[in-house]
Amino acid sequence: MAQVLSLKELRTSSVLKGEVARLEDERNQLLEQLERARQLEKKLRDDLLDHKKDFEHLEKQFEHFAGIEAEFEVLQQQVQLERLEKLIDGDKKDSAIMTQLKKAKDELKIATDELRELKQLDPERLKRQVTDLKKKTQAQSTDNQNLNNALVKSRKELKDMTTDKEKADAELKASRNGTDFFWQSLDGTFVLYESSIVLKDETVADPDKYKRIRCLHTKTGMSTLSCGKDAEDKALWLGTLEIPDDVSIEAGKRLLSIAAELDDTAEAAK
Repeated sequence: MAQVLSLKELRTSSVLKGEVARLEDERNQLLEQLERARQLEKKLRDDLLDHKKDFEHLEKQFEHFAGIEAEFEVLQQQVQLERLEKLIDGDKKDSAIMTQLKKAKDELKIATDELRELKQLDPERLKRQVTDLKKKTQAQSTDNQNLNNALVKSRKELKDMTTDKEKADAELKASRNGTDFFWQSLDGTFVLYESSIVLKDETVADPDKYKRIRCLHTKTGMSTLSCGKDAEDKALWLGTLEIPDDVSIEAGKRLLSIAAELDDTAEAAK
């Protein structure tokens, strides 16, 4: 706070000079405080800009992983739905087999009771009853065997589907980690992976050795699978995702390399 001087004190030169010097000191102190405040404001603005950039980067990463998570959830729901349908079909077939077995036991009991009564009757009639019973039992055995074969086939299909689902989960997890791709575009938008997924409507000679290429768009999280090559040995793709030519060329090279490796393995086995 400025000191109030009397008129007499102001007339004294030494007092006036001292007051001017004191005011100069106060002015300098205020200027230093102002400079520190400006520097602090600049630092806070720079920090805010850095935090904004970090936040935008985290938002992009979140959108990328959200896309992969959505793809995984859709795949998981589809597999669970198919698995549930298989289980329901299996339960229905088990129930049908048990019903027929119970029916066969009841018919066998009735036939046994009739046979016991017929032992005291005409031998020719008895022979006919036994022959009819054998035919009926044979037919029932055949029906039961057919139902059992169908049940075994259904359980095998369910097991294969579970194995395919586990492979898909493993490949999706690897793609989310982003560490096993064999090629990446210069801008990092597209990455290529080897995949062993066999679609439900596809037929392959040896599923354990089957390989195809999976292309992932890292910014959207969308992906697609290869479905062969064209006349120029560029990979062809399933779905509607637009894949650049350079990506298809690299995928085609990998498919040719995989085919060559399989041929070498077959030759070595001979």
